[in-house]
Amino acid sequence: MKMINKASGEAVYFNPVRKAGKDVWVIQGIGSTVVIGRDRQKRKSRIFAQYAQAEAYLARHGFESETYN
Repeated sequence: MKMINKASGEAVYFNPVRKAGKDVWVIQGIGSTVVIGRDRQKRKSRIFAQYAQAEAYLARHGFESETYN
């Protein structure tokens, strides 16, 4: 699912993935958008083991689903 932050003009993809037999959620930056890692490092993507953690990250950084805007 594509999610955007209208205030900063950034966009990310947010998708569930099956990795090593477990469900994980991946947030991947689109274009020049960077995703902030655990130690504030700038990365292209980040993996979350729990859906609630990924959802909280997106809300904290102002990302909303593109379909509802």
